[in-house]
Amino acid sequence: MKVNCLHGYFKFFDSKSGQISDFMSLFDLELVRQNDFYTFPFLLDAPTYGIKGGEFLGAAVTKTFEGEPQDVMRENDLVYNFLTETVVPVNSITQRMDVSQAQNYFLSSGLILPGSLTDGGFRVRDYAAWYDFGSETFKYAEINFE
Repeated sequence: MKVNCLHGYFKFFDSKSGQISDFMSLFDLELVRQNDFYTFPFLLDAPTYGIKGGEFLGAAVTKTFEGEPQDVMRENDLVYNFLTETVVPVNSITQRMDVSQAQNYFLSSGLILPGSLTDGGFRVRDYAAWYDFGSETFKYAEINFE
């Protein structure tokens, strides 16, 4: 199963029937279908714009911008914190990234929280991962830092 975190906005894609429901049961998460992917219920109605001085899913908008929800989040330095089920400023995340390196990818037993810090002080903004049901690990092929 593929997981894309785009500027703190999540998209889950199943490659086999039943993967989404198995994933939700395994991690005690709720995901809902939107177009050709699944996402967290909180993100389902994310607007495609933000107006400076307004709110984007409860978070303050600092820059007027129109586009896909993940682009609005990027422009306003916002990410979805799936632990608190809120959209927050990226700099409010203090958690450290916990991954190990294996060949051409990184391994983790859980999802990386967008905005997490590396040991070098960089923040995770985007990633592409695959969940392997056999080994019960996330394989991160691409992690983009700021």
